[in-house]
Amino acid sequence: MWKKLLEQLKGSFKGEKGVRLVVILGVAGLALILLSGFLPEKEKQVAESTAAESSASDVSAELQAYCHALEERLVTILEQVDGVGHCQVMLTATGTAETVYAQDEEEDQADSRTQSQRKCVIVSDSEGERPLVQQIVSPEIGGVIVVCSGASSSVVQERVTNAVQAVLDIPASRICVVPTQK
Repeated sequence: MWKKLLEQLKGSFKGEKGVRLVVILGVAGLALILLSGFLPEKEKQVAESTAAESSASDVSAELQAYCHALEERLVTILEQVDGVGHCQVMLTATGTAETVYAQDEEEDQADSRTQSQRKCVIVSDSEGERPLVQQIVSPEIGGVIVVCSGASSSVVQERVTNAVQAVLDIPASRICVVPTQK
């Protein structure tokens, strides 16, 4: 059975017809190989979307942790202000933390032109190579609301507003101080 099939294949590849068939099959095989490079791999797409989602959730969790830590610190300090009593603080942040990396600037003067090029400074340590962090800029505070038992007094409201302005460096228009409900 195999011998018959093999003989039929050998017979179909003889002559001019066989050469054409081999060339066509070769070109088709090369075309498939080239096209496979353009098709997106499903695993890569899944990995990229998963990485993007985890990156976004990491940023969101980091922002929430930053806001929560600031809120706790404000509550601790505001409760010590005369007349405030028990208080709760909520603040909103706009944007995210930003990392600024150190850069070297090289200038190359050739003829009458000056060309400058900036490169990120890379440091090596036991963990490997990484960029040198120059500064981390915290997210900007969008607004603050303070709910406290002593806020029915305008003097306490002013003290709280001034304290929050001093700590967070935001205008009074973005600070709301209200009394707790009884």
